[in-house]
Amino acid sequence: MASKGDNVIVPGTKLEKFLCMKGGRGESSYASNSQAQALHARSMLHLLEETLDGVKLNSPEIPFVVVDLGCSSGTNTINIIEVIVKHISKRYEAVGYEPPEFLAFFSDLPSNDFNTLFQLFPNYGGSMEECLAADSHRSYFVAGVPGSFYRRLFPSRSVDVFHSAFCLHWLSQVSTML
Repeated sequence: MASKGDNVIVPGTKLEKFLCMKGGRGESSYASNSQAQALHARSMLHLLEETLDGVKLNSPEIPFVVVDLGCSSGTNTINIIEVIVKHISKRYEAVGYEPPEFLAFFSDLPSNDFNTLFQLFPNYGGSMEECLAADSHRSYFVAGVPGSFYRRLFPSRSVDVFHSAFCLHWLSQVSTML
């Protein structure tokens, strides 16, 4: 076993390739096998909402930015972002404001299957005409940010809420900022 502070080395393999979920929608994919994580996430929603109650609300003219670090490629990340957007929207409405526009960044290692993730959103599949004619509506803009959160991913003071779940067991090193 490696001593504290040592990195585990897999010869000839980049860690980012080794530590990733199986993409796609197949039988063994993360998208098809993340029910336990979904159940746990639902059981923790009250804690998330309590935390969101303490988030400072800016002017509704400024977009509200949410980031999921370690998003993977299933619906769990989408569900959490939707909870955050709905909860923050209700807080704006409770103080008499229209909610701002929301921007959600989904971040994970470059080896993450972002294509599968984005195909899970309403209005992302099909032709432009099909997207425009669809009844489903997403109340936020989305973007993918591939990269390691060991490096800076966003400009300073540009994000209102960071979310990350089920990631501690994937850490390859401990931040020196802790």
